[in-house]
Amino acid sequence: MTGRRRFLLSAAVILVVSVAGGWLLSRVGEDPSSNEGVVVLSPGSTDQDPTIGTNALNTGKSFPLVEVETLDGEPVTLGEADGRPFLVNFWYSTCEPCKREMPALVAAQAKYDINIVGVNPRDSAEAAREFAEEYGITYPLLRDPNGASLAALGVGTFPMTYLVGSNGTILEQHAGEITAAELDRILAPVGTGS
Repeated sequence: MTGRRRFLLSAAVILVVSVAGGWLLSRVGEDPSSNEGVVVLSPGSTDQDPTIGTNALNTGKSFPLVEVETLDGEPVTLGEADGRPFLVNFWYSTCEPCKREMPALVAAQAKYDINIVGVNPRDSAEAAREFAEEYGITYPLLRDPNGASLAALGVGTFPMTYLVGSNGTILEQHAGEITAAELDRILAPVGTGS
């Protein structure tokens, strides 16, 4: 059998199965006795959980105050404003986009007068310290082992970065790897460049 004949035969079989399947599905519900053994899927809710494969939209909202911990295990409240804008970056050590954005975040810390905080919900303190040493991170790194900050913000993907104004309002949020150009765009209006 040639390739063309095989293709035509396959296309004909697919067409017959599609038409017959469509006809059968259109008849479901007409005669209850004909529905024996047929599973009908009802539509689900129209509300999507914002943490499934996406991040909740938080721009314009107050950054939640959440208890996390230092790499030494000391409790600290994430989101406490000191009257200056701050940047919060959610990351973990085996996240490739997190690794790629670290040099831009380290450079932004040196360039702008702004607090940057890294929050890690997955790694041990030792893994976070090793990562910080490898990438030259000088800003504070915090751990969120129970995911309280993720739940409060609806973070579902990594990395995730928030720019928070001096009054605690989320000014910007960026899902995915953030670039030096993007950091300059969002930090220049709020941080003093050096």
